[in-house]
Amino acid sequence: MANAIELIKADHKKVEQLYQSYQTGNGQTSHRQTTAREICQELALHAQIEEEIFYPAIERQLGTEGATLITEARNEHTEMKRAMSKLQESEFAGPECTRLLQEMMRGVHHHVQEEESELLPTAQQQLGGELERLGNQMQQRKQEVQHTKLRPGSQERVVRRND
Repeated sequence: MANAIELIKADHKKVEQLYQSYQTGNGQTSHRQTTAREICQELALHAQIEEEIFYPAIERQLGTEGATLITEARNEHTEMKRAMSKLQESEFAGPECTRLLQEMMRGVHHHVQEEESELLPTAQQQLGGELERLGNQMQQRKQEVQHTKLRPGSQERVVRRND
């Protein structure tokens, strides 16, 4: 299994690939709608896993420095979630969707750049061997959430993990 940093970077890459696919969709409405929806699903899952498992570990290990880094990251996630709500309201279609998605992705690119240049190197240095355990937890939680959301009529329950 991958460690936490590898998982986070893989998610970043997947979202970027989806966005590239959206941009090269040649105006095909169904492709763009499906891809915009997929981008939002991937980002929502990614943010949930980071917020439940990775960010608390950083805060515990790094104290005040970690809290500062994580506060900014959580604020960026909040902005992203607002944009995703607006995209859902637009039903992932039309010029408003394109504008909203482009705006959201600018924020996502900024967040990814900061995370990969500041937060992840700090986590690598400070968490060391802990990253494998966190990666396993994150992968397991991701599978739980995906499985729950795939069951018809299921309500995803949030499980907080502090270990």
